[in-house]
Amino acid sequence: MIIDLILNRKDGYEYSARDFYYDVLGYRDIWPELSDPITKAMDSGTEADVRRELCKYINNGYNPKIKKYINSVNWIS
Repeated sequence: MIIDLILNRKDGYEYSARDFYYDVLGYRDIWPELSDPITKAMDSGTEADVRRELCKYINNGYNPKIKKYINSVNWIS
């Protein structure tokens, strides 16, 4: 799940934007409506765009406090 990727980073696991991108892309066959906006933002958007899409993802029933973390780190650099 994409939430696991976010939480792993929050827990201190090594982060690579490239690996995160491909891991999210891996969920495309299962949940394109969740993964596509994130990868598209990473492809052609800004840091703010990626953060916005990740926060939208969190709105699908996850703890909204995670948004604070999402907005505190860089996802594409």
